[in-house]
Amino acid sequence: MSSADLAVDAGRCWLDLEDPRRATAALEEGLGLLVPERERTRAIMLTYRAHAALADHDVAAAVADTRTALDTALGTGASRCLDLVRGTLRESLEPHKGETAVQDLRSYAHQRLAPVAT
Repeated sequence: MSSADLAVDAGRCWLDLEDPRRATAALEEGLGLLVPERERTRAIMLTYRAHAALADHDVAAAVADTRTALDTALGTGASRCLDLVRGTLRESLEPHKGETAVQDLRSYAHQRLAPVAT
């Protein structure tokens, strides 16, 4: 297991323990250590970091990470990554659906995912 994998696992644990600041720090460390060839892992880490941002009440950061995770997941074609992003859009960002940034992200995701959902 690589240092990046350990950091993402630690980030997920901190998120489960409801400590979004430590989760974000661990996930940022993992993203910094991740080699470019591991784009699927990057998409997953970004989705987890979006959840940490929401837990820390930072909707703008969550939207930015979700958008990047979506683009990364689409680039890899990995269904698990796309499912995580869809779940974030449907569930985690739902309470913030009235915010312009979330509406813009949903519109962007709908356009990007439409060809995939044929």
